Amino acid sequence: MRRTSKRFFPTLAIALAGLMSFPVAAQNSVSLKAYKARQPSLTLTLNEAIAKAYNNNPALAGQKARIGMFTGDVQHARRIVPSNPELELSGGRRSNRSQTSTDYGIRLSQEFWTAGKADLREKVASGQLSSAELEYDFLRRAIGARVRAAFFDILLARESLETARRTIDLMSRTRELMRISVNQGKRTRLELNTAVIGFARAKNQEAAAQRQLEESRLALSEVLGVDPQEPIRVDGNISLNFENLPPENQLVKLALSRRTDLQAAMALVSSAESGLDLAQNQTIPNLRVFGFFDREEGSNIIGGGISVPLPTVHQFGGEVKRASAELKAAEVRSEQLRLSIKIGVLRAQAKYRAATAQLEQMSASILKRSEETLELMQIAFRAGKVGTTDVLAAQNSLISVRNEYIEAQSDYIASVKALEISTGGGIVMASGSGQ
Repeated sequence: MRRTSKRFFPTLAIALAGLMSFPVAAQNSVSLKAYKARQPSLTLTLNEAIAKAYNNNPALAGQKARIGMFTGDVQHARRIVPSNPELELSGGRRSNRSQTSTDYGIRLSQEFWTAGKADLREKVASGQLSSAELEYDFLRRAIGARVRAAFFDILLARESLETARRTIDLMSRTRELMRISVNQGKRTRLELNTAVIGFARAKNQEAAAQRQLEESRLALSEVLGVDPQEPIRVDGNISLNFENLPPENQLVKLALSRRTDLQAAMALVSSAESGLDLAQNQTIPNLRVFGFFDREEGSNIIGGGISVPLPTVHQFGGEVKRASAELKAAEVRSEQLRLSIKIGVLRAQAKYRAATAQLEQMSASILKRSEETLELMQIAFRAGKVGTTDVLAAQNSLISVRNEYIEAQSDYIASVKALEISTGGGIVMASGSGQ
């Protein structure tokens, strides 16, 4: 009995402690539904989203920091002289058998630029700063295009979810019609199974639309530079407006004139040219001018002079070779970017034409007609005017039309995004509302 009592009390204490702690744990926990319900959401119009991205996007912030670095380089390059003046002090004691004296000297020297090195250094730094600023401008335009595309993707995903739910409702009606007919012995199990499969396909479309909506929200969060756990809602309605693109040559010309990243590459070429001139001019040494005052044996000596380093051992051959290679690399990058811009514009143009052609054929009215067709087939089926094959064919047609309709809009959004980026903002996606 003693052994039993020794085990009983610790066990009872543990049980009581667990019961006492349970309400505390329950108070700290919350259901997923309640958690989602109390989360505030960020609702943005398109213009508000773009403004927020300009303020928060980390890529833009990083580029601003680079601009600050190059601004400091320009300030450093604008100094009037290569270095601060130098002050030298010397002293000594002179003595002989008859007398002693103290000798001392003061020397002040200053180095000065030669061969236009000051201007060349400023041109090098200014070219790099200009390139960084132009890169920032292009990045800003690209961020705007990404925001627009992500914004419209959310609207499209929202519409996709609505159409998927309408399709589920229609498919459920077909399934019930087939189930009733099977129970009445008018239809086979095979026909019911086909209807059930159609309903499952519609549910799968709903899940895909829900997943796409979440992915679009995450994409918008990323480009906005906000916490991805922060709920985001968009205020607007998708209304894509077709535009007639200019001829191919004009479109390419527009892109080359507006792409500030190309201008940034050309600014680096100019900077590299100045860098090569600067490296070549290093063989011309800077001058150091000095003046001195000495007192020796009671006499004052005042004078001055010029010192020049002799470029005999170090002739700056390596610096010239490196600067020449940097110039060549900058020129190659500029030409590669020019070619890439042309290819990107033509590719985006082809995608845009294909997407607009698809949307012209696969409009919202076609989707609505497919939904109406299935509804009419269900009514006719109840009246015995059509068979199972007709209803199931209308059901399959609706699923296919809906997929093609959503895909055509998605392709259109992606094509206009590519056009906007490739033309440097020359072509911008427009919306009827939600600005």
